[in-house]
Amino acid sequence: MAALVSQSGADVWLTARGARLGQITQDGVHLDDRGTVISARPKTCDHLKAPMDALFVCVKSQSLASALHLNRAAITPDTLVIPMVNGLPFWFYADETGLGAVPLLDPDGDLARILTPQQVLGAVLLMTVQMDDAGLAKSSNTPTLSLGAVCEGVDADKVGQLISLLNCGGVRTEFDRDIRQKVLVKLLANFATNPLSALTGAMLDELGQTPALRDISTALADEFRDWASSEGYELPPNAWLVDLLIDAGAFPTSMLQDALAGKPLELDAICLAPMELAKAKGTPMPTLGGLLDLLNTATSLPARKAQVPDMIQTLRLSQTA
Repeated sequence: MAALVSQSGADVWLTARGARLGQITQDGVHLDDRGTVISARPKTCDHLKAPMDALFVCVKSQSLASALHLNRAAITPDTLVIPMVNGLPFWFYADETGLGAVPLLDPDGDLARILTPQQVLGAVLLMTVQMDDAGLAKSSNTPTLSLGAVCEGVDADKVGQLISLLNCGGVRTEFDRDIRQKVLVKLLANFATNPLSALTGAMLDELGQTPALRDISTALADEFRDWASSEGYELPPNAWLVDLLIDAGAFPTSMLQDALAGKPLELDAICLAPMELAKAKGTPMPTLGGLLDLLNTATSLPARKAQVPDMIQTLRLSQTA
């Protein structure tokens, strides 16, 4: 994002920590955009010390509160804040009176104390990205970003200026008046693939093409779709999902990338929050429950290939338990 937005002529600041901060300060940032390398030298710091017009928070959901606290000096009532997170967003039930509450995502109310709903923009980014050891980000598709107000009262002029800037930088951006629908469509795909890939090591096209894995993936999608329907949202069918996975090719989900790197999995926003809400609605998620049990008890992630058939059988049994 920093490399792309820098192409627009905007004054871009990028925060990082530790060795990564030193790396980007010395070498800049580099994006291999389908064979074309885009390089930029944004200003860098370990945390922002002055107000910003727009703040993109590009961390995992579990790190949002700490990132916002660290960069609180950048946030004024006029700052647009764009959390670039996977999973169910903390603002999903926001309205003009407050940010609402989603299980597990803001348990201490930190985000609600720092932000007003009128300054938050919901975001759905469609961009396949991997980063190599040298810090080169590689993308295989046109970055497409949907932005949307989470309640009434957002400054439309500021949002329009931001969208113009993003488009100028090469991020194909649109304003979506039903950003929650867009969030759930993306989350349907993440929910049905991320935890399963972290467990099995399967790439996206494998999940779509291997019958045993495809059956589990579509069963997860069915459970998510049932909950979304109870909330009043109609999501694409499994045929759409399978085509999406096959078209993605041999690409690892973000959760598989985290598993391979030994990082914490983003389970709260992608899996556990929807599961808690589904339980409250009376729409159980037994396949997801079985999958989470396997993730929690696995001795290593992803599991060894020899273990995967037994795990798939366990998941099939969990559907009828």
